[in-house]
Amino acid sequence: MNKLTVMCAALLLQACQSEPLEVISNESNEVVVTASGELESEKTAMIAPPSISRMWQYQIKFLVPENSEVKQGDLLAAFDDKKVTDRLIDKQAELDRAQKELDNKKIKEVETEQELILLVAEKEMEFEKAKRKAEIVDNSRSDNDRRKAEIDFTIAENDLFLAKEKLKYQRSNKALNLKLAQGKVERLTSEVNNFNRDIERLKVKATMDGMVIYKADWQGEKPAVGESVQFGQPIIELAVREKMQVKAQIEEPDSGKVKVGQKVKIILDGTQELVTQGKVASLGRVFRDKSFQDKRRVLDVIIAFDEIDVDVMRPGMTARVEVIVEADNDAIALSRQNVTLPITGNSMLIAGVANNLSLTEGVAK
Repeated sequence: MNKLTVMCAALLLQACQSEPLEVISNESNEVVVTASGELESEKTAMIAPPSISRMWQYQIKFLVPENSEVKQGDLLAAFDDKKVTDRLIDKQAELDRAQKELDNKKIKEVETEQELILLVAEKEMEFEKAKRKAEIVDNSRSDNDRRKAEIDFTIAENDLFLAKEKLKYQRSNKALNLKLAQGKVERLTSEVNNFNRDIERLKVKATMDGMVIYKADWQGEKPAVGESVQFGQPIIELAVREKMQVKAQIEEPDSGKVKVGQKVKIILDGTQELVTQGKVASLGRVFRDKSFQDKRRVLDVIIAFDEIDVDVMRPGMTARVEVIVEADNDAIALSRQNVTLPITGNSMLIAGVANNLSLTEGVAK
């Protein structure tokens, strides 16, 4: 029923009562877009199992209670580390063997080097002895003795050269052998340290101050101690209550009416209904289905509170919002001035009033 019909009905009733009627209407109505949503924090942090090599299932051993207030560095969750511990034990044993091999190799290389040093010293003595024999000038010696002395000198010289080359090769090879053994130890040490870090990372700690909220999986089940979760599956959301906002869903037909900066009336559905004010902070860029079951297209809208009550507002609380789109100022009057019509029950007079109303509505339009 429109306003014209209401005014006609009022005139007819007054006509029946045979009383004077003064008709003036000047109303101001706000046009609003209603929607539903829920509270969330502008600043959040998702907590999920850490990335551990060759681990895809994580069994929960500890969970901080939901709705707890935690500080940065507090323990939030702990996962079973048996698989990592078993691999750490094996790798630690391998590291111990490699370390012993390195120690033995160092001792052996030193012993070999000392033996070669002694060999070089021995060959030097033989060389000097053979050299002196070869340099002796004694006419009493036979040619065979002289040739034998020269041959012995040549052999001693070659033996000395070979001994020195062996020592030189040993020293260069020693550095390479020790470097290879040391590299193996360093590699295994790094792997052991990684396993120790992984065990520590399985104890997930808070990255910031906030409230603990359990994240449900695709079946709507929240995590619990003893259950297993997949790699990358969030189990906890940390929310900062001092930065609460409303995430509402505006249906597609009403989305064109909503603009950033518009005032919003927010009704929080808690134990006691709380009414507060805010404004549209941002609009989503794409439309989506409202839910898996509800295929209505909606646009996400972020609404900022004018004032935040941390004692009442909690993440996940449902809210109803009324976005104030514009003010609809309609003025319906029988004429440009106040009109008083004496009605005496005459049907012709009532018809004239009706015609006057029709004319007034036409001018208003």
